[in-house]
Amino acid sequence: MFEFFRVWLLVVGGAMAVLGAIGVLVVGTPLFARVSPLFDRAFWPAAPDAATRRFQSWAYSVTFATMAGWGLCVAIIAANAFASRQVWAWWSIAASVGLCFSLDTGRSLYHRVYANAALNAAFLVALAVPLIGTLGDFH
Repeated sequence: MFEFFRVWLLVVGGAMAVLGAIGVLVVGTPLFARVSPLFDRAFWPAAPDAATRRFQSWAYSVTFATMAGWGLCVAIIAANAFASRQVWAWWSIAASVGLCFSLDTGRSLYHRVYANAALNAAFLVALAVPLIGTLGDFH
């Protein structure tokens, strides 16, 4: 079962890296214009002006780039140190998931950006299940 959960982490980390990279590439395009209202309406009831759109493009790109980097890190740890059951690998993934989820989701809920909070919850479940499933292998 350990190998199943390790591969699960590898796939989720890889998916996060790919989705983050795609996010950077589509921000500011008509494709992203279909998604951005889910995030925008908490701050801009009307359509944002051009200067705000430029800021959003930068802010969303930085967020997606961070997601890509974090996902790649999770995938590399899952492929290497986690595979050899090094305790620090489990704790590194678990701590980063806990910190990211609590900070990001807390601020998202505070600002009423419920779409981001829901996305965070999905990533939490996707990462917590294999961590819980492998807890006994590391302790």
